[in-house]
Amino acid sequence: MSTYYAESNGETAEELFDKRRLYQAELVASARNYKNLVNFNFGEKLLYGRVSRLFVPITLGVLPTAPFKQSATAAKNLSAASFVVDAFNELAQQFKRCAANGQIKADDPYLSNLIVYKAYEDPHYLYNQYLTSYYDSLANEFRRQSIQVTNFEEFLSAVARVIGVSAPRFPFTLPAYVKSRLCPITCSGLAFEIADLNYENDEEKINQFVQSPNWEFYLNTCRSYGFMVDRFIPWRMVADIGSAEMISYAVRRGYASTDTILNLGYTKAHSIFYSKFKFLLLNLYNKVKLSSFLVREQCGERMLSRQVIPQTYTAAQIKDNYDETVFLKLYFQIRFWEEESQFTTTEQEILMDDVIELYQYDGLSTALEAFERILNKTFDYRGSLSYIREYLAKNAQGTPSTTTGAGY
Repeated sequence: MSTYYAESNGETAEELFDKRRLYQAELVASARNYKNLVNFNFGEKLLYGRVSRLFVPITLGVLPTAPFKQSATAAKNLSAASFVVDAFNELAQQFKRCAANGQIKADDPYLSNLIVYKAYEDPHYLYNQYLTSYYDSLANEFRRQSIQVTNFEEFLSAVARVIGVSAPRFPFTLPAYVKSRLCPITCSGLAFEIADLNYENDEEKINQFVQSPNWEFYLNTCRSYGFMVDRFIPWRMVADIGSAEMISYAVRRGYASTDTILNLGYTKAHSIFYSKFKFLLLNLYNKVKLSSFLVREQCGERMLSRQVIPQTYTAAQIKDNYDETVFLKLYFQIRFWEEESQFTTTEQEILMDDVIELYQYDGLSTALEAFERILNKTFDYRGSLSYIREYLAKNAQGTPSTTTGAGY
């Protein structure tokens, strides 16, 4: 066991507290001179690359990716946003040149010949994996509470009650998943890792990186190529799309600014999710409904059992038989629960009514965008449709009027 730094979370709480603090103090000292040594566990940086400037959850869209040439194994086909890979390739060449002419230590295990060990992870793939276990958990909860539904309408009422309890800890929607700690920063396409070390082992972080003779060269070079370094995972590099250096690489790929990258290269998570919302609910209905069950009924002086067979539906029947506002209201309510909204119950009801009206006048896309912007960004909500429209107009094209989100 290390005397000064934690090697795992298996130590006592007191030992971990003291050792983690010592590690933080060591890295804070470096951060004073290198502003690109960033704490991604603090404040707005926690959501970096996974929300827009207005804190609306996003996922990689048409922004092209490219494979890293120098990866731990070709079979993994490790990739990131193409301009990020371009910048890294040139940075890696700089390391090779400096190692060859003796400017840096040439045999450093991680900071001489840079190799990528982990990179872009598809958030939709991860979410679908998560959703499988989530469905199982909900089905188990239905059974535990002996919830028996005979049709889709009863299901909608029951599932809302169950999700309302679990949503703050276990998100149901893709937007909430993207903002949660379940979704890693590598899902942004902007982050990758140049080592395969244990995240819990501060001793290795200090020995392999902070005390490396190439450490300061690493931080300096990352800064000059537009990369941030994760303070708590120092082998994780993150493209700073707010820096002139990184934008110079993005320009080569047709993205002239931070806003261009975010607005054109990424897709709003709520748009992707809501397009599948009814289908997901139908799948969940089929998962939790029983093939049949018995109901006890009083008949005169006798109690009789009656077999009930829950109704089955096609996707077309769900779409035709239920008004869109039914699904919008359920979606809005789930999102309020997931975000642990500070809106009062009355404010929630007013906002939902206003956005439903916006849907009827301006369409589904506008309504969802308005709701997510208001839900995800703290601002002075006045509770009127005209105020919503004024807010959207001021923030057209995703550009904020006062503050920027996620540290871009």
